[in-house]
Amino acid sequence: MAQKVGCHCGGKPGCKLCGGAGRYEYQPGPLGWMPFTCPTCAGTRRLVEPGEPPQPCFTCGGTGRVDPADPPSSGWADVIRKAFFGAT
Repeated sequence: MAQKVGCHCGGKPGCKLCGGAGRYEYQPGPLGWMPFTCPTCAGTRRLVEPGEPPQPCFTCGGTGRVDPADPPSSGWADVIRKAFFGAT
């Protein structure tokens, strides 16, 4: 069953993963929640605009991979819940 996962881009319209919605659908495979290559930077870790210096990718945070098992926190209550019960 596909689930909605929070995107690290923060709702930027240039994100190819969520399209600016801030959430994307992810279907866990037989091995569970596995990281995948970032669609915005195609795994290069940087966004290059013509005439500007390269910047770290805002979707993957410059890692080149997106981990659906580690979504961004949605507030202090979420941080406390994850500390006590783990990320779910």
